[in-house]
Amino acid sequence: MYQVQKQLSKQAQLRDQNFSNQIMLNCLAALENLAYFYGYQGPRIFDYYSGYAPRNNENSLIDAIIMQLEVFKASYTNYSSIYNDYDFPQNLTKDQIIKIVLDWENYIPHYNIKVFYDEIINYLNGSSDTSGISGIIEKKKKEWGPTTEKQLSRIAKASPFINSRMHNEMERVKQSYQNGNYEIKANLYQNQNDDVEMADLNKNDQNVEELFKKYNEMEKKIESIFKGLQFEIRDDDKEWLKNNIKSFESYTKIINLGENDATLKIYLYQQFKENIQKVIKHPQEREFFIAICDRIIACYSRSNASNLQ
Repeated sequence: MYQVQKQLSKQAQLRDQNFSNQIMLNCLAALENLAYFYGYQGPRIFDYYSGYAPRNNENSLIDAIIMQLEVFKASYTNYSSIYNDYDFPQNLTKDQIIKIVLDWENYIPHYNIKVFYDEIINYLNGSSDTSGISGIIEKKKKEWGPTTEKQLSRIAKASPFINSRMHNEMERVKQSYQNGNYEIKANLYQNQNDDVEMADLNKNDQNVEELFKKYNEMEKKIESIFKGLQFEIRDDDKEWLKNNIKSFESYTKIINLGENDATLKIYLYQQFKENIQKVIKHPQEREFFIAICDRIIACYSRSNASNLQ
């Protein structure tokens, strides 16, 4: 019984180490990307963990570093508090990491950027209980503002991929331990595309972004048609609505519109209906546009009901 508990305990530690090491490697990849932005030309060591964030925008790179540092700080503290010390991948020591980070830091032109590299070195040296960038983090949080409905929707779409990835990692650790080969190793000097699961997640994220783009374009087009009804009724607008209303309805079933946005849209199309009653004299024309309004209101009402569940 004691041996079984010991094995389960070791498996749990390996699982926790693997998870925390992944976070650390993601953080190192973000710092590496910024070093390359400033002119570093050494080999890409952590590209496998760099994800698909933009690499040609300084602010985006810094935002990624700040978020990754915050997550790693919490992860390092949690792991060390449970297991008394932090365990690094078998093929990557603490001293090796610090040397790499210091090499990157030599290419950073501004002190207010160098602090991020100093920050992770402090964590690696066991000082994860203090933060030298707390002021920067608070400032960034104000810039980012509250989480939007669009961001929440993208997270929801990504959740199956993330859950699958975590499950696969846990199974890999479990199988490795049972087979007697339970060393945690980092994937070094590999390309980001070698991480097949992350590549799939990026593809899914791009699909979600494209979906939002199409939905927003269609929403604006429909609103412009109804706003223009007080001036003229165009046959091509009627034809466009006939051909696209089903697509719009299908988009609203996928996209989380947010309770406030949906309520405002319902009110807007109720006003459009009132306007149609006043400006369109032909009964069939009037019925057509009112029917379209009712279908759109039903879409936003369904979204509202979903938010309240």
